[in-house]
Amino acid sequence: MSERQLHLFRSRRQRGVAAPPPLEFKLHCAVADTLRRWATPNWVITHFPAGERRDAVTGARLKRMGVVPGIPDFLLFPPVEAPDHHCHFLELKRPGSALSEHQAGFALWCQLNNYPHAVTSDYRNAVRILQAWGALRTGVNVQ
Repeated sequence: MSERQLHLFRSRRQRGVAAPPPLEFKLHCAVADTLRRWATPNWVITHFPAGERRDAVTGARLKRMGVVPGIPDFLLFPPVEAPDHHCHFLELKRPGSALSEHQAGFALWCQLNNYPHAVTSDYRNAVRILQAWGALRTGVNVQ
């Protein structure tokens, strides 16, 4: 193995260290902004913020209060008069990342119990999913 000399004035990227994939924060915000503006009336939509980095004390408190791993990022509740009035679940991932074991288990539970569940890392695809579910007005076009 050859050792490389580090350059004091070059960034990690310039030294050949690959940048990590972008966080999904921007994707979450874009989807949330779209839903705030264009959600179908009478849908209740919320984001479940369980995936952020926390200290051990906060994590233990949340676990004690009943937070479980694997719950998707967005929970969408259609009105009772909707054709499918089950809760819908949307998981947003970083490009190239896979579901955790807990997330995959929850996705399987949704499939076995006929709850709508989708996973995407792409904004345009998220909009298509939300429109197919009826959560977004059909006139919304992504440009």
